[in-house]
Order: sequence, then structure tokens, then C-alpha cells
Amino acid sequence: MIKKILSLALILGFMMSLYACFSVNAEETTFLTTETTMTTQVTTLTIDESIKTYNYTDFNDLVNQIYVDVYEQIYAELYAEYSETIFIDPEQLELNIYEEIYAQVEAELWAQINTGNITIVMDDFLDQLLNVAEIANHSVIGVSTYNDSEGIALGSGVIYFYDSFANVYYLITNQHVVEGGNNFKVVFANGDEVVATLLGADDEVDIAILSFSGAGLDQDITVSVLGDSDALTQGTIVLASGNPRGYNFFGSMTMGIVAGINRIIDDNTTPYIQHDAAINSGNSGGPLYNLLGEVIGINVSKYAITDIEGMGFAIPINLVKTVIETFAPTTI
Repeated sequence: MIKKILSLALILGFMMSLYACFSVNAEETTFLTTETTMTTQVTTLTIDESIKTYNYTDFNDLVNQIYVDVYEQIYAELYAEYSETIFIDPEQLELNIYEEIYAQVEAELWAQINTGNITIVMDDFLDQLLNVAEIANHSVIGVSTYNDSEGIALGSGVIYFYDSFANVYYLITNQHVVEGGNNFKVVFANGDEVVATLLGADDEVDIAILSFSGAGLDQDITVSVLGDSDALTQGTIVLASGNPRGYNFFGSMTMGIVAGINRIIDDNTTPYIQHDAAINSGNSGGPLYNLLGEVIGINVSKYAITDIEGMGFAIPINLVKTVIETFAPTTI
């Protein structure tokens, strides 16, 4: 891959704020890119300013380089905290510290990119799209609803939690997908089906929570992380995943932007996310992802009349979390 150059004016303490206990005050930090200059408020330690230029081939390469730069600064304090709180085998302790510092570097860099403080070039944007698609391919499933043996509805769902002790997966879909049914099945991309249990549904919010056993499953399943819909702003890029028009189009993905937030439709009191990612019948219950691969909404409906295009709606994930807490309180 052609190398890209990203120049960052970094206060060293900014990188130390990757670990929250080092944060002591707020300063203005300017990020310089090849395209533009932006100023943001970040929490830092007051340390002499230095300028660092990174030549990198992809996002992981950039994370690895920044990790090397900040490792020694963070290591001592993190080692002390681990060793004071619990005895860990020295080899395991080293592994834990390495993994935690790396995870913090990656999370902070994603956060800065997501807020627009760091400009990324198109190759990195494509990597983000591919990463979200990979998550969706192993996390978004079909939901088939039956009344006895009669099939009455099908839609989409997203797996958001795995209980490794009980070997049980939990998923979110729309209430209208399961309405009128007395038995349910989860459908995978290869056509395999497993029985699902309806844990509860909220018809006002239009959310249902189901679970299914992982026993005997031969599926590569990924759990989707639930994001923060309160942080959404108009213009945010979003990706919708699901099964439009049924399982012949299983796992389709479309892209759009957030067109509006807190939209009220007709007499419904739910404050929907409005977006223009293409959705159709069968997408109901499927996730709306941000570029971090976090679920920030559950798709529920669209305006579908001849003189309207590109008006889809999703239930904010923070509202969905309140339903999850009602019916599956141990899972979040």
C-alpha cells in the first residue's frame, strides 16, 4: 500500500491521557494534517510540546508506532497499579500491561478520528468500511417468526452479548418482527437455523430481545458493541446491515449519513435517528453502525411513497439499552 504521511503536533501528555489516571488539566492541542489544521480541547498533563511525524501504511501500523512512543511513559505507573492491587504472575502481568496500553492507544486514536480532530485519507476510510462489514457479516442474523408452523414474519437482528458461562447469545430485533408469533428461529447466512427464545418486547419503542443457545453451533459469531447514540451529530456516516426483501439478500450493507436526530413520526413518541442509508422490508431489527463498528441505532422503518426517497429511521441505541435492562438486566 502506498504510504501516507500524517503529521501530528502532539503534547506528550496527550498520549499519557490514554490512561485516565494521568489526566489533570485541559489544554488546547492543535492537530496538523496534510489537508487542514484543527484545534480541539483534550485532557493532558503539562509537558513540553514536541512534533512527531508518522509515516504509516495502515491504521494498525500507525497505532503500533504511537504505542512504541508512549509505552515507556505509561509502563511504570501501570505496572505499579497492577502489582499493588492483585498478585499476577510476572509473565502474565507483562502481557496484561502490553494489551492494556495498546488498547488504550487504539481507543484514543479512534476517538480522535471519530470527532474529526485527525483527518484520515481514503485508504483508511476504506479500511473502516471493510472492518464494519466484517463485524456485520458475523453479527447480523435473520429472525423468522412462526405461529405454530405457519411463518408470519421475517426480519433482521444483531447479536449484542454472549454469556460464555451459559453459552447463550442475546440479540436485538424489532417488536413488530416477532409480533403474533409463538416460536422463533435465528437464521444464519449459510441457511442454518436455531431456535430462539423471546425474552421480552416493548411495543412502544418497538424493540424485542431474544436469546439462543450456542451449543453445537458451527458458526463464526461476533458480538457487536453498542455505542452511544447521544453522541451522534447530523452528517455522521452510518452503515445499515440486514436482510432487505428477505433472505435472498441476506446481510446486505448500505451507507448513508445521519440526516437528522430526535425525529418524531406521526403520533409515535420515539425520537428516531433519520438517515439516508437504503433500507427496505426485511431490514427491520437490523443495526445501524458508525464507522467504529458500534451499533448506534436499530432500523425500524422508512417512508415509502412515490414522492419520497432516502428517509429511513432507526431507534437510538441508548433508548434500546433501557429495553435491554428491563428484559435482560445481566447482559449489560
